[in-house]
Order: sequence, then structure tokens, then C-alpha cells
Amino acid sequence: MNKRVLIGLVAALLVLGGGLYWLSPDNSASGAATDPALAAAAAAGGSGSGHVAPSTFVTGVEGLPPSLTGTEVDGELEVDANGRLKITGGIRRVFDYFLSAVGEEPIESILARIRAYIRHKLPAGPAAEAERLLDSYINYKRALEAIPQAGGSTTQIDIAALRRQMQQVQAMRSQFFTPEVITAFFGDEDVYDRYTLERLDLMQNKGLSPGQRAQQLAALEEQLPAQLRESIKVINQVQNLDAMTRDWKQRGGTPAELRQIRESLVGPEATDRLETLDRDNAQWDQRMNAWYAERAAILANRSLSEQDRQRQVAELRRSRFDETERLRAESLEQMRDRGEFSGR
Repeated sequence: MNKRVLIGLVAALLVLGGGLYWLSPDNSASGAATDPALAAAAAAGGSGSGHVAPSTFVTGVEGLPPSLTGTEVDGELEVDANGRLKITGGIRRVFDYFLSAVGEEPIESILARIRAYIRHKLPAGPAAEAERLLDSYINYKRALEAIPQAGGSTTQIDIAALRRQMQQVQAMRSQFFTPEVITAFFGDEDVYDRYTLERLDLMQNKGLSPGQRAQQLAALEEQLPAQLRESIKVINQVQNLDAMTRDWKQRGGTPAELRQIRESLVGPEATDRLETLDRDNAQWDQRMNAWYAERAAILANRSLSEQDRQRQVAELRRSRFDETERLRAESLEQMRDRGEFSGR
């Protein structure tokens, strides 16, 4: 697995209460504040200056902090047919939208904004219910600090420790929320977290062949709800292909194995396109290797002046590549000369 991706997954899991759900494209607007930041802002009174006085809030969106300026409040506050607050994930998104500004203004101001926004959007009864949920949500976020963070190295994730951490987080939720609220606030997040841990488990399972791993990864993705599956499909395909292709190369696998991996992950038609791309890249590499040798021979010819050597290189380059190819070739030459690049 790519170390950068691995570290990113660990970091995401260590943000308690957020899990790995931040990787999901559909959750990018939530921006929930990390719990340490929330606690620090509460203790220090925030670091923002020139903020709007909480007592002046009417709608909650007056004088928004810089990071929220020009944006719309994410989420929704709704009332059901009986005039009660409709429990949805949109309520949490409203809370997280404002909490994402922790550090830009005091936590007291942020909470006052949320309360003003609630009262502006809802009748008195549902508004009071939403404010009680806000109190529970803030207390929950602070309580999460008591849960030890799961460890691990930069090359190996302790999946068992992460599962225990997830279970502790889920158990703590029951102290603050009803089952209905837990499902609405955290249901999609839990599905994504469980999927991610199972995916990591498969990637670390050395007892699986590349073909078996590809098939099980594809089957695991098919178990996701349709909307979530579609939102992460392309990301997962790229990550899975990258990780398993590098593993195939390290093992010196056969072309048949690589095709099996690709077909399992992206299907036969996309595999055909990837194989065509492989052939094109191989041909390009051959052309570039031949060009590097020709160019080096000219540049090493000390019977020519520097000006003549550069002129001959330019003329030969024009004869070897078309206009688009020349731009690419020159870029690769420059990278190679700086020692930054030795291949395609």
C-alpha cells in the first residue's frame, strides 16, 4: 500500500467521532472540528478577533468567520407532519458547518450562532428539541477525548486496535443519543468506517493471491449502499489498481496475473484500454531511451561548440518527435538532467 495513503488513513481514523468518513466525497462539506481543537477553543475562549457579539445574532449567519464567508449553511432543519423536529443527518451537518470555524472565533460565539440559526429556522418546540441535540452533540464530542487513540506504524495499521476504538466510540454514543439519532447522525459514517477497515484488512492479508484480493475487494465494494458505492467507486478503483499493480511488479508477476487483477477491479473493457496504454507507454519508453542516447552522443562531442551542440540536438529532436511529443520530450530531458527522473 502506498505509504502516503496509509498514513492518511491512519490520521483520519485518529480523528475520533469522524472516523474515515471524511474520505467520502459526499461528506466533504461537513468539515467537523476535531475534538482537541474544540476543547482548546473552549478552554482558551477562541482566538478570533473582531467577531460579532453573540447577543446580536438573529439568524446565526451575521459576520461569518473568513472560512465560511460566501458559503451556504450545509444541512437542513425540518419539521415532520406532527410538528416535531425531523431527525436527519442534516441536523448534524448544520452543527458541523458552524463548528468548522473553531479557532476563528470563540466556541461560545459558535454555539450562539447555531442556537440563533436553529431558532430562526424552526418553531419554538422543534427548536428546543434541536438545541437539546446540540448540547448532547457537544458533550459527546468532548467525551470522546477520553478514548485512547489507536496506534500503528507508518507501514502497518493495527486494524484490531482501530476496531476496538470504533467500538468504544459507538458505545459512547448511546450515552448521549437515542438509537434514532445515532442512525441519522452516524449511520453512513459507520458503514464507511467498517468498509474501510475490512478493505485495509484485505490489503494486509498476505495469504491472498493478487487475483483473490482483487475479487474480494470488488465483492466488498458491492456490499455498500448504492449511493455510497458510486461516490467512492472511482477513488477505490484507482487506489486498488495502484496498490496491487505495485505488488505485482515487486513479485515479478506474469502478464496473465496482471490482467486477472485488472479485470476483477475494472472489468474487461477497461483492462483492454489499460493494456493498450501499457503498450503505448512501452513504445514511448523505447523511443525516449534511444533519444537519450542520441542526445548524449551529441552533447559529448567536444569537437563542436556549445552552440552547435544545442543546435544539432534541437534539429534532431524535431526530426524524432512531432510538436506535442517535443514538449513532452523536452520536459523529460530537463527532469533527467536535474536528476529528478530516470524513466518515462
